[in-house]
Amino acid sequence: MKNYVIAKTKNGNKYIHDIKLKKTIYCPPLLYHIIEEIEKGGDIDKLLNNDGETTTIGENESVLKSEIDYYYRKYLLMKDNGFFSKTNPKESQFALLNPEMIKQSIANSPILTFETTDRCNLSCKYCGYGKFYSNFDRRENKDINTESATCLLRYLQKLWNSSLNFSHDSVKYIGFYGGEPLLNFSFIQQIIKFMKTFKLKHNRICYSITTNGLLLDKYMDFLVENDFNILISLDGDEKNNGYRIFKNGKPAYQAVLKNISALKKKHPEYFEKKVYFNSVVHNKNSVNEIYEYFKEHFDKFPSISPLNTTGVDINKKKEFWNTYSNITESLYNSEDYSNIEKEMFINLPNIQSLTTFLHHETDLSFKNYNEAFYNQDNAKTYPTGTCMPFSKKIFMTVNGKIMVCERIGHEHAFGMVSPEAVSINYDSISDFYNRQFQKLEKQCNACYNANSCIQCIFHLSLSDENPVCPGFMNREDYSKMVSSYIDYLEQRPHLYNKIFKEVWVH
Repeated sequence: MKNYVIAKTKNGNKYIHDIKLKKTIYCPPLLYHIIEEIEKGGDIDKLLNNDGETTTIGENESVLKSEIDYYYRKYLLMKDNGFFSKTNPKESQFALLNPEMIKQSIANSPILTFETTDRCNLSCKYCGYGKFYSNFDRRENKDINTESATCLLRYLQKLWNSSLNFSHDSVKYIGFYGGEPLLNFSFIQQIIKFMKTFKLKHNRICYSITTNGLLLDKYMDFLVENDFNILISLDGDEKNNGYRIFKNGKPAYQAVLKNISALKKKHPEYFEKKVYFNSVVHNKNSVNEIYEYFKEHFDKFPSISPLNTTGVDINKKKEFWNTYSNITESLYNSEDYSNIEKEMFINLPNIQSLTTFLHHETDLSFKNYNEAFYNQDNAKTYPTGTCMPFSKKIFMTVNGKIMVCERIGHEHAFGMVSPEAVSINYDSISDFYNRQFQKLEKQCNACYNANSCIQCIFHLSLSDENPVCPGFMNREDYSKMVSSYIDYLEQRPHLYNKIFKEVWVH
């Protein structure tokens, strides 16, 4: 398996991208010709040992022999410095998880989110707990148990204050999710009150909530007083928001807009700094419509999400895909594409994927200061792009299940919480992940996109002993992807500096 590809852009430029070295350099035509000859097993000696002052290459192009010699020496210099190496795909390049790593991950997890209630005052067609999906616990109008939640907080307090926590001076976010979390406002109040007695040695606590906005008029003052980050779900204007409806089928847009406007009017500075939006793209809106709506009404730009394609009920697939809309296609079809890209920037999925590539496939990005000082060649990596368990979030459901994320099926619980105890079996968690990783290890070893893979194992068929990863890339596929990114940057060179200066990927 060759550890490099040649990327070609629409401008006719060529680049060498070395996966192992994480370097991309411009490839002059003569250097490209030499590499091409070597790759296809051509007679490179005949090219080098020509006695004349000039030699013919390609389609009868005459070049100086001295130039050929120069670029061949450059090729050899690059090779001496690690370029053009090969890897045996049969030799594993991945590590395994162990229980202590899982525990350390929880100790450093930046977010704890409570599924405050499974009740909701809306009946959104595409809801992750709605008719399209079959991978969640039954909705029973149930609220989370406060004693269980505080039991989990005490458990985490010990870990957050232990030597396992190396994320000093960072923020721990306590998040409230639903259903509609404000339907169980008393729980939120009790947790805030409890947290005021909570003592942490190394971290600060902040709060966040994801809401449909229907109860903001009642509780906005409390949220402002406690400095919440508020994420409001809204898909655009009344037509765009057509799938977000009340239980009786009536549109919810006007009621939501009224409350958002009231929040903006009463707390303008807070609204500017602490209120965010998320829009789901579907067949009733577009990226362009979302952009124009939020710019006009709130002078803000939302994060944009697609419909979740995991866990779709087999009987609802046709209706689901009729509702689904591809964000990238919607973006490229926008009349005001350049302005949307400029103003929405990292909220756009194409910029997010480019950012992931630049941060993972170059040697210019470090997650922390330590990475800048030690050799990354032997750093541990794991098959697929699955997050280390609990490294990004701890999610507790209304039923007391402990999960690594709210975006995966409820069958994948890795612990339970009761008012009396927290039960997390770190051995079984690491065993589960390692079993799934081992199923995919062979594919990952041969995949050219392994460094910047975003494929989550929970979005694969875990019951299959030989799952096929849809994100697998051979050398040709990877070369096309790299070519598309570099071509994009050639057209928009300002994005390179902007991404490295303004975006942090974790």
